[in-house]
Amino acid sequence: MMFQSVNLEEYYLYHRKCNLLLEEPEIRFAGFLDSMGNLIAGGFKEGIVPLHDESERWKLHIETVLRAKTEQDFDYDLGEVEYSVSRRKKVITYTFVLEDKVLFVSSEPTVDIEKTAQKIIKISNI
Repeated sequence: MMFQSVNLEEYYLYHRKCNLLLEEPEIRFAGFLDSMGNLIAGGFKEGIVPLHDESERWKLHIETVLRAKTEQDFDYDLGEVEYSVSRRKKVITYTFVLEDKVLFVSSEPTVDIEKTAQKIIKISNI
């Protein structure tokens, strides 16, 4: 895993939020990413086998951050993005922009997307 340096207080806050999310049965991964796609805090739930190796996950994280930041270009006309979701065959991914960080979460593919997104928002205090 790649960890970007942040101050200790931020790290503990992000880490605590990720741990709370990972307690939910449907959540596979919860992590905070910096603007370069580096994982600041979080990771996979214990016992979950990642679907990609570390280098592929980093590429996914970069793409996620770029997409999230690009979507902000349309905030003026369309309103602020609350979150983005991608439904895939094996997982559902959720992206939340929080100031200069991105919360990236993946869940099992069988969940109710809106219900899970609202749960993530509540747990993360977004």
